[in-house]
Amino acid sequence: MQTQSTVLAKLGEQMSNIRHQEKSIEGESSVNRSTESESRLAGKKVKLPLFEGEDPVAWITRAEIYFDVQGTADEMKVKLSRLSMEGSTIHWFNLLLETEDDLSWEKLKKAMIARYGGRRLENPFEELSALRQSGSVEEYVEAFELLSSQVGRLPEEQYLG
Repeated sequence: MQTQSTVLAKLGEQMSNIRHQEKSIEGESSVNRSTESESRLAGKKVKLPLFEGEDPVAWITRAEIYFDVQGTADEMKVKLSRLSMEGSTIHWFNLLLETEDDLSWEKLKKAMIARYGGRRLENPFEELSALRQSGSVEEYVEAFELLSSQVGRLPEEQYLG
């Protein structure tokens, strides 16, 4: 017959294993909830936007807002982004995962802009300074807002000329 201390040791070991399995299941559960790419915050449904190959800068901006609202860890951003790929973008993304070692969110953003274009400029301030209205006011305002969003916060006198 086993001694009481042996039985207690085995029970302790089993409890430890159960706790480890429970943590693993909780982790998978939170990943599954995250992979649904939506959550309810303040009664509103928030979704990670789909990416179909158009306007990667706008998609990245919206994805970063989503990740910020959700408090998404950096290591989850690429995984969740994969769920957002639609159409041929998923094939490109899969190839990128195979060819890129340790794909980070920063690397993914750069790769998306390189592949699908976009308006991330090396020096958006220079282009903003040279911006002139040649079409409608609406087109000018749109171009101004796009460039301004990439420049960041400027002093008020910069906006006035």
